[in-house]
Amino acid sequence: MSNVFSRILVGVDDSDVSSEAVAFATRLAAEHGGRLIICNSVNWLPVVTQIASSGAIIDPTPAVDDLKAEGEALLDRAMEIAERGGVIAQRVALEGEPALNLLEQAAERKCSLIVMGTHGRQGAERLFAGSTTEAVLRGSAIPVLTVRAGTTIAAPGKRCFETIVAGVDESEPSNAAIHTILDLPAEDRRHVIFYSVAGAREDEADQAHRVVGKAVGLANARGISAKGRVIAGHPDEALIASAQQQGADLIVLGSHGRHGLHRLFLGSVAEGVVRKSPLPVLVVRTREDVPVPERIPAGARTAVPEPSHA
Repeated sequence: MSNVFSRILVGVDDSDVSSEAVAFATRLAAEHGGRLIICNSVNWLPVVTQIASSGAIIDPTPAVDDLKAEGEALLDRAMEIAERGGVIAQRVALEGEPALNLLEQAAERKCSLIVMGTHGRQGAERLFAGSTTEAVLRGSAIPVLTVRAGTTIAAPGKRCFETIVAGVDESEPSNAAIHTILDLPAEDRRHVIFYSVAGAREDEADQAHRVVGKAVGLANARGISAKGRVIAGHPDEALIASAQQQGADLIVLGSHGRHGLHRLFLGSVAEGVVRKSPLPVLVVRTREDVPVPERIPAGARTAVPEPSHA
């Protein structure tokens, strides 16, 4: 069993892509003998705040109860998807800010992977506008696998992953992504191709060749056959196009967020790949590169404020 698929956390909301994420996470868990944890977090604070700010004398409890009931219904639907896929999943109902809760659950339950749909209530055009997926990608210390609506998935009867394309540079997150690929079962990485994007300058091309050469060398040292290629163009678009040309099942890359140094596949490029890719995307970061998330006061996550009497 591959470590990255040993304990999978998937977050669910009311979007269609959320159901696709659950189905894909279920398939991965079944394929690798992994455990599946399905999590929904009801963030009722904005609703209560809106009611209170209106000045109306309204008890927010019924609205909060409706949101909780909706969350339970979403978990019921997700559990049914897992059951149909032959996986006995664990359900977790939480209250509070979804991204922070997902990250805390991943840490507390020692999860090895988070699976997320790449758009929720705001739609695909607002993917990285304060979305839960964005916050999880920026804050997760473990790999995050994203799927979009209509993501191309291997046909039933085939393994989810056989051909993997990876974007690499000289960074620590990139090294972490390379080693994540190399640690997969042989069946998941029958074909591995490392890509680096070179700029117009000769020294950039030389650097890109060194990067892919190093990645291929690491693979060969583990007895893994891999190829390395240098490409040109806008990094996210070039990587996606190359993956499609290779018939890849997965794109893997390391990400620094916005503050990494000496980076080619930086946070914004990772976001571009996640946003545009018709294939599943696995984003890997090092723990040292993960920011400490801002905590929300406990009262905002657990208690229903008293209705306003203004």
